[in-house]
Amino acid sequence: MAWVKCKQCGTDVASNAAACPKCGAPVPRGTSVLKVTLFVVGGLFSLCFLGTCLGAIGAAKKGSTSGEPASARTPAAQAEPAPKRVEIRTLLAEYADNEVRADSNFKDQVIQTAGIVDDIKKDIMNSVYVTLGTGRQFEIPQIQCFITDEQVQRAANLSKGTKVGIRGRVQGLMMNVLVRDCEFVDL
Repeated sequence: MAWVKCKQCGTDVASNAAACPKCGAPVPRGTSVLKVTLFVVGGLFSLCFLGTCLGAIGAAKKGSTSGEPASARTPAAQAEPAPKRVEIRTLLAEYADNEVRADSNFKDQVIQTAGIVDDIKKDIMNSVYVTLGTGRQFEIPQIQCFITDEQVQRAANLSKGTKVGIRGRVQGLMMNVLVRDCEFVDL
């Protein structure tokens, strides 16, 4: 049982008492600082998580329009420029150093690179993706390749630690460097 001071007369009163025994004033009931702090931190965390999820959903909707192959979505297959070849170390270092500069160099560009498979998973929209890195432990960021429907079977045959080549369109940084319409290419 905790003791609190009566606001009227200053007498020590049990926190579970209905009123001060000396003056009859109601006992102050307040929310503890810890509860308020936890509520605020929890709310901020929830907002950040929600924002990240909504951003990923928006990027997923923007990046894929239907089950068509990437080449069928372009007005003319010959209009697709040759992919920009980039070392995975360079791409990840650029995004880790300066996201704005990296976006100006890579965003909406078709790139081709190779890296070591770290994960093969599905996101909340059930889209298959593969994360690639340089092979270092606890590497952030990595490339998160969202695989085209035609490439899902190849993704299913991958294992962690395998080196693969990919080609896809860079969408920017959201925890990882997002690359859409990824296709596996020969090394």
